[in-house]
Amino acid sequence: MASARLSPTANLLRRSRLFSLPPTIQPPQELPASRLVYDSESATLPHPIRASIVTPPSSLARGDWGLKRPLPAKSTSERSSRPVVRVHTLDTYENTTDFESAADHTVTLEKFQELHMPMSLPAKVNYATSMVPRHQSPFETHVDNSETSKGLREPGAKRYRHVGPWLAGLTEAEFLGYLNQVKQRKPELLQKLREQFDAKRFAETRKQAQDNGEDLEALSPTKVTDEEFQAYIKSLRHDPFALGPIVYDLLDLPSPPAVPSERIGRKYYQSTANKMSASEYATSGPPKTHPSAGLSYTRSHASIHNHPKYGPQAYQRPVEARILRPKGRFKGRVNKAIAGIGGIAVEDLNALTFVDQGTPPGLTFFDASIPGGAKYWVTPIRASVDTDGRIGLSSYRASATAKAPYGIEDYKKPGTASISDAARDHATMVPMLDRKPLNQAQFKQASGSQSRQPARGTEDIARSLMESLRSS
Repeated sequence: MASARLSPTANLLRRSRLFSLPPTIQPPQELPASRLVYDSESATLPHPIRASIVTPPSSLARGDWGLKRPLPAKSTSERSSRPVVRVHTLDTYENTTDFESAADHTVTLEKFQELHMPMSLPAKVNYATSMVPRHQSPFETHVDNSETSKGLREPGAKRYRHVGPWLAGLTEAEFLGYLNQVKQRKPELLQKLREQFDAKRFAETRKQAQDNGEDLEALSPTKVTDEEFQAYIKSLRHDPFALGPIVYDLLDLPSPPAVPSERIGRKYYQSTANKMSASEYATSGPPKTHPSAGLSYTRSHASIHNHPKYGPQAYQRPVEARILRPKGRFKGRVNKAIAGIGGIAVEDLNALTFVDQGTPPGLTFFDASIPGGAKYWVTPIRASVDTDGRIGLSSYRASATAKAPYGIEDYKKPGTASISDAARDHATMVPMLDRKPLNQAQFKQASGSQSRQPARGTEDIARSLMESLRSS
């Protein structure tokens, strides 16, 4: 069979790298605030919204990136040994290409992959205890589902994406717009509600016939009249506990946050059972992307970290964390320390575990005397992606067992000499007034062993004094 011939333009577009780029993702929405918020336009976004473009060295020498025009070497190859760009506008009014470096997200991805961490579903980590939170992979069959997945037929299946929006995260304007969309779908929703009512009525009839011992195969689906259906709708309007689950099921809405305790005694619209893959999604909303975000496709921690000299290790090689902001009071509140691990800002650095091992230098306050900035070694334990597309990394401080095979230690500030330290070192050479005078050999033994002579009791001193008086 002869292949279809393509025109030169169609063949050019088919082989073009430019037309193979995915569309731009919407940037993260800013949270509404009543006061002025100062943000940096050049700050790194929580997640990439444009694809990163690379080119082989042979094309890089000519400035060819597969775009409409070559890019200048002064902004690409001369600035970095591994240039990566992202394109904002392919052709501007000035006949130029608006682009910038994409090394921020690209290098972060490479650093994260060096951690060898599988992605987990979001879960709170309690640093006050030594219990590590349970790992649950987002690629499991019963949680990796959307509205079109086949795994929804299995019992107990959960999903991370729904058709309807998360009502708790909508503004008033967005909620009114969604209501207008629902009004336009009213005939369709009523038809679905009627089918559910027919199925419910047939299930009740089948249950009653089974209790009476009748033949179930002879039963035929009963047709519901319009009067019965209207009466059913009126009963739902007067019963929020029964109407709530039906509304969430018809519109396919995500589960809302838990009902506050002060409203349990009042009437409220009850929702369906939580069908979201993680309990954290019910509080902060469903994720914008897949729970793994494509960062890692490893499903478990079942991997052995093999040391070339000491063999398999229980812990991977510790990672050095840089303290970005120490603990302290900021705007009248005590803030937690923030550290950077592999290009990821991590908050709440399990300060309670520093009690036994000592607080790292530079964690409680800024110390400019530490060479290279304040750092310490950590062991990452969990990594997940939250609702806003940010990477959440949980870590514990690296233990001595994890650091011993690699010969690494935390930085320790050199001690400062003082008069009290010098007096404490030479305290064994000073004789006490309530002791017998020591000869030269005892002085040498005391200074060599660095041990103090035991102090004499009050009774011994009194007895020796009485003996000296009698003899005189």
